[in-house]
Amino acid sequence: MRECQHIFDSIEHFYGHLEVACCDRLGLCSVEYKKDVEQRKDEIIQFCNKI
Repeated sequence: MRECQHIFDSIEHFYGHLEVACCDRLGLCSVEYKKDVEQRKDEIIQFCNKI
């Protein structure tokens, strides 16, 4: 998750230059292959509905 945190921080830093506010975060560190997405599908849908 530390690597994901670094990526989030980098993206949010770039957003700052564009004056864009980040509304939330979703880390998918355990997703390496397309088949892995299916196991997290409900979590991803919940996140998308929230934002």
